[in-house]
Amino acid sequence: MESAFQFSNPSLTKMEFCINEDFENGRDKEVKMAVNMGIQIDRSKVDNSAKVSLTLEIGKKGASDPFYVCATEMAEFRWPDSLNMGMIEKLLNQNAPSLLLGYLRPIISQITAASPYNAYNLPFIDFSEK
Repeated sequence: MESAFQFSNPSLTKMEFCINEDFENGRDKEVKMAVNMGIQIDRSKVDNSAKVSLTLEIGKKGASDPFYVCATEMAEFRWPDSLNMGMIEKLLNQNAPSLLLGYLRPIISQITAASPYNAYNLPFIDFSEK
């Protein structure tokens, strides 16, 4: 059964990738990179819709990480009048970013695999704590 909460075709609205030339990769050194994220929700004043953007920032520019990635995926979400405000907030703050993460995951993996380093696979993220 189709959900009442629908979305437009997600699109990549920002992508920055750079190799950190000063990074020194030790043989036995496991690299753990920080993943920071931001969620932006712009609700329409006219109808039951909102544009939701998920921005991921992986690593830092500089010698501490092999590369830096900053990417944003965006989609417009729509819902019927029958959904209550609590459900709408949950869908916009949890389901929408989770869906957008699914679109960003293969993009991040592919762009990092094209670098001198291994592909970076984004971990699962629990959006229920946001």
